[in-house]
Amino acid sequence: MSLVMRKFLILLFCLTLNACTDQPVYTSAAMVTQHYSEAVLKAADISSDGTLSILSDNEQVCIWDNIKNQQNYCLQGLDAKLIELVGISHTKRYFYTSNRVNVHLYNLATGRLIRVWSAGDNIINDIAMTNNENTLIFAFRSGQASVVSVHSDVINTFKLHRLDINTVAASDDGTKALTGSSDKRANLWSIQTGELLESYHHQSRVNHVALSPTGKIAFTLDAIKDRYFWRTGNTQPQAELGSHVKFIEFNDSQIINHNKWLLSASPKQVIQLWRVSDGELIAQWQAYKHEQRFRSSVLAIEMINPNTIASITSDGVYQQWSVSITTLD
Repeated sequence: MSLVMRKFLILLFCLTLNACTDQPVYTSAAMVTQHYSEAVLKAADISSDGTLSILSDNEQVCIWDNIKNQQNYCLQGLDAKLIELVGISHTKRYFYTSNRVNVHLYNLATGRLIRVWSAGDNIINDIAMTNNENTLIFAFRSGQASVVSVHSDVINTFKLHRLDINTVAASDDGTKALTGSSDKRANLWSIQTGELLESYHHQSRVNHVALSPTGKIAFTLDAIKDRYFWRTGNTQPQAELGSHVKFIEFNDSQIINHNKWLLSASPKQVIQLWRVSDGELIAQWQAYKHEQRFRSSVLAIEMINPNTIASITSDGVYQQWSVSITTLD
C-alpha cells in the first residue's frame, strides 16, 4: 500500500470515529476567576503586566483593576456605544476605542480624551499599537492601512492589499507590521515607508496574524485550512499547526517565550499553547462559560509573567492560568 493511501485511510479513520484528536500534554484549572460584567462583551484587552483590563459591552467601556478586582471607571454616552475594538498601550499610558469608523485615544489613568481620528468613508477592521506607544495602525476594508503618529497626528496611508485587510499586528520595535487580507495574502511591510518586505500566500482569506516581538517569526491563519508559521526571510512555511480540526478561529494570539510558543484565544472558550518549531499543541485550558449561554469566546489573552497567562471572555470573566516553562520546553 502506498504512503499516500495509508495517510488517506488514517485520516478517514480519524474523521469517522473521531479517534484522532489534539492531545495537549498539560492542562490545569484557573488560579483566579473574577466576574466583571453580566452583559455580553463585544471587545476586551488586558495590559501587558496583567494589572488592568478594558471591557466594552456596546453600551459602555470600563477599566478594571485585576489586582483589586474592582472597577476603576467607565466611559458612557455616545462615545462609548457600539465599541468593537479596544486596546491598552504597553506601558498603560493610553487606551483606545473604536466603533470601526472613529478612533478615540484616552489617558488611561484619568479617562481624559486625548485625540480622535475619523476613518472617513473607510471601515476599520483591526487596530494595532506599537510598544513604544508612538504609532497606531488602522487596517481598513479598502485594503489600505493608515500609520498614525500619536504625538504629531501625522498620518501615512498605504495601499497594501487588493481586498479587505482583516487583521494587523506590529513588531515590538515598531518597524514592521503584518496584515492579513481577503486577497489570500499576508503581507509583511515597513511601518515607516509602507514598503512590502514579504508576502505569504494562502488558499483563502487570511483572518488572523501574529508577529513575534522581534518581527522574525510570523503566524498566519486563513478561513479554511492554512495555519502557518513563517521565519521572515523565507516565503516557505516553517511549520503548520498540528490540529485535525477543520476550521480554526483565533480572537487573539501572541508569539511568546523567546519565539518558542504561540498562545491563542478561541471563540469556543479555549486557550491553547502551540510550539512554533513544529506546530504541535502542547497545552490547553478551558475558560469559564456562563451556564445559560451557548458558548463563551475568549476575547483577549496575555502572558503576564513567565509562568502566568491571563484571559477575558465574552461573559466578562477574567481568569489566570499557571504554566510551567520547564515542563513544556
